Amino acid sequence: MRVQHSKFDELRIQVVEEALERGNVALTARKHGLSPYSLYKWVKQYRDEVEMTMSRKKNMDRLEVQPQTTGDWKEKYEQATKLIGEKELEIAILRDLVKKTHPHIQWKWPGNGS
Repeated sequence: MRVQHSKFDELRIQVVEEALERGNVALTARKHGLSPYSLYKWVKQYRDEVEMTMSRKKNMDRLEVQPQTTGDWKEKYEQATKLIGEKELEIAILRDLVKKTHPHIQWKWPGNGS
């Protein structure tokens, strides 16, 4: 089913986007002869709709990206394993760097046997 927008809805969206660009809802409301309270409500509704749309899109993207074949799963597994290895190496380098530049911290570092 298609949602039909009236000219009023289009104008309202345009005013809300202008208010968000300016960062001043009250000034934009005055410019267009609207109540600031009404425009604040419109901005809130607009943000809620945008958040809902973005979360739906994010969920759809997540569903589309999932691997479908065994080969895809193996490739994802290899990528994850490689990333874990890189992160472990990065952590080891950072720990070594902290020990060298701040020897007084050595005794506080967990896992150093103290």
